[in-house]
Amino acid sequence: MFAMLKSKKFWGIITSFLFLWLTLQNLDFERVPSIISGLKFYYIPLMIISLIMEHLTRGIRWKIILYKHPMSLKHSYFATVLGYFFNNILPARAGEFIKAYYLKKKDIAPAGEAFGTVVFERFLDGVITLGLMTFSLRHFTDNPIMKKAALTTLVFYALILIAIALMHFRRKSFERIAKYFFSFFPKRTAVYLNKTFTSFISGMIIVANKPVIFIKAVVWSIIGWAFTLITTWLCLEMFSFNMDFSSVSFILVVLAIGSMIPSSPGMIGVYEWCCVLAIHKILGYSPELAATFGLISHTVGYVWVAIVGFTILTLENLSVSELQPENQSNPTSSN
Repeated sequence: MFAMLKSKKFWGIITSFLFLWLTLQNLDFERVPSIISGLKFYYIPLMIISLIMEHLTRGIRWKIILYKHPMSLKHSYFATVLGYFFNNILPARAGEFIKAYYLKKKDIAPAGEAFGTVVFERFLDGVITLGLMTFSLRHFTDNPIMKKAALTTLVFYALILIAIALMHFRRKSFERIAKYFFSFFPKRTAVYLNKTFTSFISGMIIVANKPVIFIKAVVWSIIGWAFTLITTWLCLEMFSFNMDFSSVSFILVVLAIGSMIPSSPGMIGVYEWCCVLAIHKILGYSPELAATFGLISHTVGYVWVAIVGFTILTLENLSVSELQPENQSNPTSSN
């Protein structure tokens, strides 16, 4: 029982059930069938095309950031999709680690350095999220909860920027401090941790002295998020919402902020609650419409990533268990 209470998976499931309950409470379920019957399902193929482009552009961005380790677009795309796939089936956003581990398995880049670039990618995503906030500012300033969420997001990404800057300008100090703490571990483990931490810092600051690479990464971040906006807009059009750009970007920002909430894999429950919060409580549409949108849009993305993820695992002759985090923690494995 005590072990279960300490489990991230257990508390993630509890969180998801709580948010699903918040999403579904006070709904008039008799209205849902009429909402579904009125959907324009021909938008789903367009959503899938946009999802493919979304993942492809993010793969291109990662390929650009990891310029020191040339890799094919196929591998960067596969790694990107596998990251989403494992985030959907494993807790604690394990897909971010597996995405990096995939490159190690393919002898493309050390796992620590690859993960450092994943953190840098999340920083770039945060910059775009903050940019989208400016386009939907009126929805944030009118609501105290949204104002607090926006401020929290701003602080979070500001801290990441400060960490990247400190690691760039005070790298040796960070490495000395880390080496001191790792010295308390057994020698073999300490060597592995030191090597991994050094590699991680290299990934975090990989473009620090490469302005051209940084600009390219920002440009492809904008392109990737443009496809994310298109995917969201297409789904909203399927429901005949006819929203303007600021409203679509607002929904996307709320979902981005919601992704920081610990939950079961794939943001189950949290995603739907964020849709109800943004579309019903802030934008004023019916709760039934908002909840149905959340459930269907989430399902389309979830199922598509599952199909592509399993296809990649089959093509690469990999198994789910082979790439799970517990199989990455052996300190004797090469990096």
